[in-house]
Amino acid sequence: MASSPFSFPNMIWGHIGGSRWFCVASASLAAFATVIAGEHAIMAWLEQRGDQFHLGIRIGDRKIKRSLQTNDADEARQTMARVERRLKLIEQGDLVLPDGADLVTFLLSDGKLTQPVRVKAGITLGQLFSQYFTHLPAGSLESNTIYTMRIHMEHVKKVLGEGFAVESLKYSDLQRYVDARSNDQGRRGRKLSTVTIRKELTSFSGVWTWALRMEHVKIAFPNRGLRYPKTTEKAPFQTWLEIERQIELSHLSESEQADLWDGLYLTAAEIDQVLNFVENDPVNAAMYPMLLVAAHTGARRAEIIRSEAADFDLSAKTVRLRELKRARGKRTMRTVPLSERLTKVMTEWLRQHPGRYTFTKNGKKLTVDDASDHFDRVLAGSKWEKIRGWHVFRHSFISNCASKGVDQRMIDAWSGHQTEEMRKRYRHLFPTVQREALQSVFGG
Repeated sequence: MASSPFSFPNMIWGHIGGSRWFCVASASLAAFATVIAGEHAIMAWLEQRGDQFHLGIRIGDRKIKRSLQTNDADEARQTMARVERRLKLIEQGDLVLPDGADLVTFLLSDGKLTQPVRVKAGITLGQLFSQYFTHLPAGSLESNTIYTMRIHMEHVKKVLGEGFAVESLKYSDLQRYVDARSNDQGRRGRKLSTVTIRKELTSFSGVWTWALRMEHVKIAFPNRGLRYPKTTEKAPFQTWLEIERQIELSHLSESEQADLWDGLYLTAAEIDQVLNFVENDPVNAAMYPMLLVAAHTGARRAEIIRSEAADFDLSAKTVRLRELKRARGKRTMRTVPLSERLTKVMTEWLRQHPGRYTFTKNGKKLTVDDASDHFDRVLAGSKWEKIRGWHVFRHSFISNCASKGVDQRMIDAWSGHQTEEMRKRYRHLFPTVQREALQSVFGG
């Protein structure tokens, strides 16, 4: 008989110790094993199933089979020879199988491993983002911030893939993201702005920092040196009259006109007109005091929604605004003085609407969607519908303070943290300071 033909399917080949190879039909395996086990407690054999070889091992009453993941007869025979040497050592007592060890792994690794090597599956983008939002502490971020971050992460998954292995993220992947998003459609028929792309990656970076602490990743966010498309600096804030004059003289397109209205700030007189218009609205009674707070304190929409009745000290004529953006991980407050008009209106409002929160709907604190919906409804169909959201009143507050020459430090204290980029958009509104500076050069 040939020592190892390995050419017939469903045949079993094996031997014990130094004896010759045996070949029996698979149907006779049970009888074969029984005969051998009667005289020898340890044995090994090869089976050929289709074009793949399987290893069988028996030690006493234990019988195990394992695919060798090969169709090469020589390789299979060499593997079994190695296993047999280890089995003989076990039989002789020169090698001890550790308790709980996987027998085949132990034999195939020449006694070096006791269990199969298990490679930990890396976390995917989809899993990472899901875990991040699931473990986000309540109140750690504003609801609209979380809403925006979710949108940003959906774009990341769309470009890089939900199943993208997080640990494999490289600079080139982020650059690919920037390039892809740069060609996507943005507002008003234009390519997506660089500002938006940077915000998306800032959100991603925040999630990555969390992943680093959780040991899902081992390196810092690889965004250093990313190249973005050139962007146009935003125009300074301008009055209604200035914007209308530019539109009339420059024959601007609709999108260019819309860009100008984004930079609108209302003069003190125009703010009074808007407030007078809203004051008489019979449906949205809360909009008048809410807009008055925004216009006379520079409060953000979320700060107004979050405000509580106890925050208004009507005797001292001040209000404390609850911040979330000034200091990371901390709840801070800033104090802003109340104007005479705002003091009078809030005194009456709080008298008629007792409760914890300043502004409510059906007894519950207003949501961001509630505030946005009320804003759009109360100005719809009027001259003032060109006003693009609550932030216009915040910008108008800062702009009017700047135009009156109020010290920048005082404006920062009232309005909260301001970036240098944002300050640049207000600087042209400091006429007194600028005149005095120029006078110091050319005065006489």
